[in-house]
Amino acid sequence: MIRADFLQLLRCPMDPARRATLDQPDETHLRCTRCGLRFPVKDGFPVLIVEEAELPADCPSLDRLPCQQGTPA
Repeated sequence: MIRADFLQLLRCPMDPARRATLDQPDETHLRCTRCGLRFPVKDGFPVLIVEEAELPADCPSLDRLPCQQGTPA
């Protein structure tokens, strides 16, 4: 698990305003609290590379994420 104080510093790289926080629903992923994009945690380190992230089930592409559509959080 990622330490809580470190997790508070992290932001979703897809949010242009860098306000969307991340939570850790399980030991293997971090999830954006705004758009639901899931980032892997490998060897205890978060990988915040968009190309390695998993889209939410109801989102067909990165450009369809809420933060890219201008919809409020």
